[in-house]
Amino acid sequence: MARGVSTVLDVTVCLLLISAAVATLAAVSPADGGDQSPSADATAARLATVTAAVPTADGRLQHDTLAGHLATAAVENTAQPTAEYQRNTRNETVAHVDNRTFVTVVWEPFRNASVSSRFTLGAEPPEHVDVAVTTLTVDMGVRPPERRSSFTALADALAGAYVDRLFPPERTRAALVDSRAAPWAISRYRTATTKLGLGIDVADPITAANARRANRILASALAARFEQSLRAEYRTPEAAAANVTTDEVRIVVRRWEP
Repeated sequence: MARGVSTVLDVTVCLLLISAAVATLAAVSPADGGDQSPSADATAARLATVTAAVPTADGRLQHDTLAGHLATAAVENTAQPTAEYQRNTRNETVAHVDNRTFVTVVWEPFRNASVSSRFTLGAEPPEHVDVAVTTLTVDMGVRPPERRSSFTALADALAGAYVDRLFPPERTRAALVDSRAAPWAISRYRTATTKLGLGIDVADPITAANARRANRILASALAARFEQSLRAEYRTPEAAAANVTTDEVRIVVRRWEP
């Protein structure tokens, strides 16, 4: 069984310090014949700082760090077919890590949520080797709700934040009134309702280019499911709110030496 030690990097707090951290890691790297303990910090730092333009399913180029692309793929995968974008992101990421690296990407808004995502890159570590583990947290902008007075209020806030992350109201409305972009935006809504299994119809608001109303319909249907899950997992709304991680995608980097 692989043995490991773990460290954590918070991308939202430490991003500006990573270049210095990489320099420090390079400066203290062991000389030939010295301690060859594995480290995943430099690899994690590359994911957090190297930028790439990755093609999306609609033909756009999305610019972000590798960690940002991995996080976006995780969240989008919950409601959209992201095979092409995820594959392109994998290819870009693999080009910047060695073959002794295993990456796990996880987005789970709360424990055992019905809407969550997890995927991996690379081969798992072999048994009986020392494995270094570094965890990045990427802020996805799905803010934890401030309202915590009831499970209903918490579920409503969670669902609303998630749907608005998938369909930013102003940007989506602009797409819906653009004859070139409208088919893509409409397809995204229809795909989301199907993939999330909501069984609702948002044809009227999207035909009227009313993204906010379409989002409210989606969020309302999803909130009912979230509320049921939250009640099953937590004894109180306060306990549930304290464990909400909607804003974080965790990227776990494992690396080992031969």
